[in-house]
Amino acid sequence: MLLEDIRTEFPATADAIYMDVANQGLISRTTLASIGSHLNNRLHGRNDEESMLEHVEHTRARFARFINSAEDEIAITKNASEGINIIANAVDWRPGDNVILCPQLEHANNILPWLQIKDRHRVELRFVEPINGTIPPDAIVKAIDSRTRVVALATVTMVPGFRIVLEPISEACKHYGVFLLADATQSVGILHTDVTQLGVDGLAVSTVKGLMGLYGSGFLYCRKEWADRLNPAYLARFSVDFGNAPESAPVPSFVKLRPGAPRFDIGHYNFPGMLAAYASMGQLLDIGTAVIEQSVTALANRLASGFLELGLPVCGGAPGSHTSSIVALGDPSALVEGRPVDRRIHSLHEHFTNNQVITSIRRGMLRFSLHLYNTADEVDRVVDLAKSGLKQQ
Repeated sequence: MLLEDIRTEFPATADAIYMDVANQGLISRTTLASIGSHLNNRLHGRNDEESMLEHVEHTRARFARFINSAEDEIAITKNASEGINIIANAVDWRPGDNVILCPQLEHANNILPWLQIKDRHRVELRFVEPINGTIPPDAIVKAIDSRTRVVALATVTMVPGFRIVLEPISEACKHYGVFLLADATQSVGILHTDVTQLGVDGLAVSTVKGLMGLYGSGFLYCRKEWADRLNPAYLARFSVDFGNAPESAPVPSFVKLRPGAPRFDIGHYNFPGMLAAYASMGQLLDIGTAVIEQSVTALANRLASGFLELGLPVCGGAPGSHTSSIVALGDPSALVEGRPVDRRIHSLHEHFTNNQVITSIRRGMLRFSLHLYNTADEVDRVVDLAKSGLKQQ
């Protein structure tokens, strides 16, 4: 399927200009249809558990293919926050260890687990300050020492949506034996992702945004060398290796963890979520994630340039290597100072909403986030609406 044909899969694009993927992505007709058979079985009391468990493994394999990892480096989770918590609670902490993060640019779910670890294990949190809306890699590297256990960051920030330069951070983490954990929910499915190239040890992802799936499903990539020496904080049937014994078999007095990341699987699986993710990833892979990234970043560049021509405060200024699929309007100092939403920004957001352009405000900034179904015509329409909105102020 070509990019120009994909919009027919997303009926929402006929009614509105959808630029809120960083909040939740649209699902396709194909994804919706993929769930129907399983739900119909449930409706009529037919148990398809065995086939669904097989499908979970097919989805695990597709997650792995999507980010260029091995299948046994993928754990099935509910969302990115569960993946982050899994790693946070699997480390063998010692008082005086430290974690490094930039809280002003992280989602709450990549902050709260570390606050809990700090209190529970007397761990130091080292906060790095953002510079003009981005995480400075040099500051991260400088903060790392022999007691650093984890560096936690986003591949693309929630807002203002900049890419993070990971190479120097990855090199420093490898030198000190530090676990580099990335929240990649804002990039996977939109930007081409190869965990080997990124140099991360862990990648936490929800399927509801760029992967065009459902709430309540996600995955955690954990490099096998790390996974095999991490101890899950909690166990369930799918965390352990019972050989060929059925799920209902008696539990022996000694259990063996599954090798690799599947030891972090907990409880039963969200079958509709797995079916949806498998279908949506199939569509993304058919087009190619490199093609999607090229298209989406080109549109983001076009949108940012159009806003700049109108004199609007595009965070990050002119498009560049920091540009992802997200464009944010507002003063980056608001991220640090926590100021209320600027009246002009609020007025523009209202103007867009009234004209069927779906966006969101996050931490005082008006955020536009795009995906494969957005077009240049839509971008130009949004820039024109911004111009008319400014005239009304």
